[in-house]
Amino acid sequence: MKGYIPVEIPTKKYIKAYIITRLGQKPLMTTDNVIGCKLHDVLQHRTNERKKEFSKTYNDVVRIYVNRHVYKNRGCFLNETNLKNFNRFMESYIKDQFYFLMDFYIEIFPSFEENLPQVRKLIGIDDEYWSDESMRKDYYRYRKESGKPLLYKKNIPRTVPSVIMLRDGF
Repeated sequence: MKGYIPVEIPTKKYIKAYIITRLGQKPLMTTDNVIGCKLHDVLQHRTNERKKEFSKTYNDVVRIYVNRHVYKNRGCFLNETNLKNFNRFMESYIKDQFYFLMDFYIEIFPSFEENLPQVRKLIGIDDEYWSDESMRKDYYRYRKESGKPLLYKKNIPRTVPSVIMLRDGF
């Protein structure tokens, strides 16, 4: 792309999938979205030319395009600390959206398995990038930490129609 410098960022698979879903196949770094703002904050000029390897937890690479003006002023490199900060921010941002949407759908229909496809569709992350089991564990931990009732069959409240509803013909 003319006028843009590619920046390769090591990240987790589901973070890459989320970025591509939100910003397209060739994501441009702009400050009019949360991802671009955070990336703009952590970009810098290269400080250690010999350092090439990063943590093994980042098993994928996403390529984001930075315009030349930002490249000249900020650089297009993420050191290990900034890379960790960007990935943690993206991870918490995605998980917060996941928790919010799942809580919303659980209020309507209290079944994790039934609501998961709709939440996946809204977030834009396929099960190839973030497994169902991993999502279930994350959501379980979130509900436990936040003091919300856990989703066991025996904990799900049953809706019983009231006498007024039956009498009025609902």
